[in-house]
Amino acid sequence: MYRTQVNGKEVILLFSTLEAAKSRSNLEKEQIYKRVLHLNEQLLMFQNGTSFTIGDPLGLIVAQVKKSDLTTIYIEHIIDKQFMYDGDGHRGEVV
Repeated sequence: MYRTQVNGKEVILLFSTLEAAKSRSNLEKEQIYKRVLHLNEQLLMFQNGTSFTIGDPLGLIVAQVKKSDLTTIYIEHIIDKQFMYDGDGHRGEVV
């Protein structure tokens, strides 16, 4: 779990149960948190239940927004680059 503030509002980032079960280094987790937080103010503008994706050197980050008193971002999946293909059949390209 990562807790921070975006424009004075508290935001929590969590890995989903499925994604949390995968072994990732603390450095990788921190990189993922920073990449999601790079959206900054846009995170606060998403409606409750909105899903979004972010391209990252690790792969494609799939997350969902839950809003109540706090904005919580659940990192649902990270699709590793080795499992990504572009339209020409090339592997490992973040598009």
